[in-house]
Amino acid sequence: MPRYSYTAYNRLGKLEKGELQAASELVAYGVLSGKGLQPVVIEEGSFALPWWQRDISFGAAETKASPVALEHFFRTLAGLLEVHLPLRQALRFCSENVKDRRMTQSVLRLEEDVADGKTLATAMRNAGSYFPERLITLIEIGEAANNLCGVAARIASGLESEAKQRREIRSAMIYPVILIAMSFFVMVLLVFYLAPTLVPVFENATSHPPFVLRIMTKLRDIILDKWIFILMFGLGFVVAWQFLKVRLACSLYPVFLKLPIVGKHLRLSETLKILDGITMMLSSGSTLPRAVDTARQATSLPAYQALLEQSEARVVAGEAFSATLKSTLLIDPMTVAMIEAAEASDQMLQVLDRLVADLRARSTQIRAQSIRLITPVLTLAIGLGVGGVIMSTISAIMSLNDVAF
Repeated sequence: MPRYSYTAYNRLGKLEKGELQAASELVAYGVLSGKGLQPVVIEEGSFALPWWQRDISFGAAETKASPVALEHFFRTLAGLLEVHLPLRQALRFCSENVKDRRMTQSVLRLEEDVADGKTLATAMRNAGSYFPERLITLIEIGEAANNLCGVAARIASGLESEAKQRREIRSAMIYPVILIAMSFFVMVLLVFYLAPTLVPVFENATSHPPFVLRIMTKLRDIILDKWIFILMFGLGFVVAWQFLKVRLACSLYPVFLKLPIVGKHLRLSETLKILDGITMMLSSGSTLPRAVDTARQATSLPAYQALLEQSEARVVAGEAFSATLKSTLLIDPMTVAMIEAAEASDQMLQVLDRLVADLRARSTQIRAQSIRLITPVLTLAIGLGVGGVIMSTISAIMSLNDVAF
């Protein structure tokens, strides 16, 4: 069914813009008139944002919601549903209070579709790939179990936890980024100002400049002569990184798993993400195979996707969920043992709740330890690198005394 965008006067005489789905323009006109709106313009298609408000994407043509916008939307929606506000009014309030323009438009479409009798999950799925499929599935299960408020609250809690992790990492990187910026500034001064000043002194004294000054001079000449090629290479690298970063991360993941602290954190993080999705699905009334399939959508790593796909097939065949997890190193052994005990005692949901809380606490502890190590390690590395260059330059300056005498 086509979508129409419209501009119409409401009962208060104010212009109002929106979108709706209708079989034809005449049907859209009748729908608007039935809502008490006087249409001014009805056009097929969605509203197009001005060029300065459009997102720039180097990847797929279809954009996805940003994590911040998703977090804000579901947190607001969960709070409104908790006080028993009708879904349509809750969506209207969300559209008026979400700061992301694209999210605002998407929520307005959700409201229109819900007003036309569609479920929230169907409305989200009609938005293409804007909303993650795993969240749509959770909403679908929540609506079927008449527990939309609870599911929205759990989604908001999960998104807030992910956002907190991103904020902690960004906060920990502020000081190292400042160090890197200052180091870059010092290196620019050395290469473009100090080295060209010192090299003629050695040449006038018929002496060869020290090795570090020759390197700086050569680097300066390359940058000045080939700057256009360096710029093009940098832009090409950025574009290639946008396309290949997911594939590169997946290929390097087995290597990261073998690192002492990083591997443990990655293993716990992915296990937590998977079990949190399964727990959320089971608490909403889903079956275990469907919960495992939804958890598979929550991870982007091929190794975990293959593991969960195999687990789903074995669960459908009547085997235990823990049977597949025993034969892999991707899941923590203690976690596998607790899941096996939960299946034996028929208390899967209760045990998974406690397990998710324990994994979240352990993951937070390891992340805090890693963040505390980032600053001193980067500071030491940057200090050694820049300090070595500066000491070599000072040594070259001191050697001028030998040249003069």
